[in-house]
Amino acid sequence: MNFFDQLVIPPSTEQSLLLNLIQIISFAIFYPFTGIMLGGTLLSLYFRSQAKKTRNSLYLKFSNDIIKYLAISRNAGFGLGILPVISISIVYAQFLYSSNIISVGVLFLSVLMFIISYAFIYRYKSSSETDSALSEMKKSGIDENKLSEEVISFEENIKSEVSSSGKTGLTLLILSVFLFIGGTTIASNMNDWATAKTVFAVFVNSSVWLNFIYFFVTSLAISGGAILFFFFSWQGGIKIENEEYKSLVLKNSVNIALIFSLLQPVFLFFNFLILPKESFSSPVFIFAGLAFLSILFVCNFLYAIIRNSDVKLSGWVFAAMLLTFVFVSAKNQYALSNAIKPHTLVVNAKADEKLKEMQPKKQAVEINGEEIYKSRCAACHKFDTKLVGPPYQETLPKYGEDIKKLAGYIYSPVKINPEYPPMPNQGLKMKEAEAVAKYLLEKYKTK
Repeated sequence: MNFFDQLVIPPSTEQSLLLNLIQIISFAIFYPFTGIMLGGTLLSLYFRSQAKKTRNSLYLKFSNDIIKYLAISRNAGFGLGILPVISISIVYAQFLYSSNIISVGVLFLSVLMFIISYAFIYRYKSSSETDSALSEMKKSGIDENKLSEEVISFEENIKSEVSSSGKTGLTLLILSVFLFIGGTTIASNMNDWATAKTVFAVFVNSSVWLNFIYFFVTSLAISGGAILFFFFSWQGGIKIENEEYKSLVLKNSVNIALIFSLLQPVFLFFNFLILPKESFSSPVFIFAGLAFLSILFVCNFLYAIIRNSDVKLSGWVFAAMLLTFVFVSAKNQYALSNAIKPHTLVVNAKADEKLKEMQPKKQAVEINGEEIYKSRCAACHKFDTKLVGPPYQETLPKYGEDIKKLAGYIYSPVKINPEYPPMPNQGLKMKEAEAVAKYLLEKYKTK
């Protein structure tokens, strides 16, 4: 038993059904949020570098606004990012109970790295806002030559912190996403379990790399959609008075969303091809088809925005992208459930065993044959007197010492002697019938 097996309880059959539903919900929350964090940070850093190269202040403003609106509050980050990934990892530990593969350990390592990466990204966001405020102060007409050395030093430190925290956060987030996808990918194919004993197995698995690239593509697609949504739709959108800046935002966000949305079906198709044959079932095909359909809607909405230069469809673009994540999450969970079904049956059986161990053991109650005889038999039978039934001294000799044979007759009586009425079935259990038979034969010996 490994370390994680000691921390979780194997799920029963009923619990497994509930856990599958929890996984779909958790993935449908975690994947889009993490994709937006990854894509948003990457795009923010990219446009910051473009601003430095071109000395275009609009690129710098775009960079600051991307991280400001896409990296939402820390509390939301905890609820939409940290809690779901912890939940997902715990459920995987339950599903993979006693499997001894690396997946669970890799998933919890990714959780730790997610937490650290989020901390750096929110630090990047805070530093970017400070840097943006300093830039606005300069634009207001302050003479830079009159700034004190302390202010100049503070500004340089802020710029250095923006760069370092952003790059560190992005690097850690990419690595944590890779490990997370590696853990889930290996878990979904029992053929890889025998060799997946170290973290190295994650880095040499081609399916892991393909799924990671697919997530990277979807991250940039939904980040472009999120820019459209938060800049032009959410609560009426941001008031952008500068038409040049508005055009820059619209052009880049639509192009990013459309290009990477068009790539999604390709990687979704390859993702489908690498699934083990045991994964396939009707729900897997249905949810995969729905995912393709929702991507088609996204592309049509984006094309309409480009053709009409109308941002009213921004909300629909983002909603359809989120729906795609829901469908893909459902497809993946059904595929996982199908692929590891043999192991799940073993885990369910272990859950039943543990449940029995936890229940208080019932003490065996001794069955008293004499008491049963007096309450059920004495009214019709005596040893040496004919009552309703024949006396025992006439019937018991033919049984000798065969308790089982006499018990069988007591348990299920049949008419034997036509001089007496048929003996009614007393509704005794076999052990009770055996106790009565034992009592009668022992009593007969003493007569």
